[in-house]
Amino acid sequence: MDNKVVISDTDKIFATGVFLQPVKCTINGREQWRWVAVGFEDDSYYDGEIIDIYDYADTLEGLIDYSLEE
Repeated sequence: MDNKVVISDTDKIFATGVFLQPVKCTINGREQWRWVAVGFEDDSYYDGEIIDIYDYADTLEGLIDYSLEE
């Protein structure tokens, strides 16, 4: 019996707290596939503090909602 799972580049899987999607990228001149987080569920933490995050942003700093800082 063939138990292989066939996926496409638009499919998403769920791992604990995160949705993952396969993305083809070039690393050091070599093409390969990697899992990329495309959505989050439940709380996110940084240094033990709950933070709000965005799935994508135009800048690295834009991935975290800094308005929650005291």
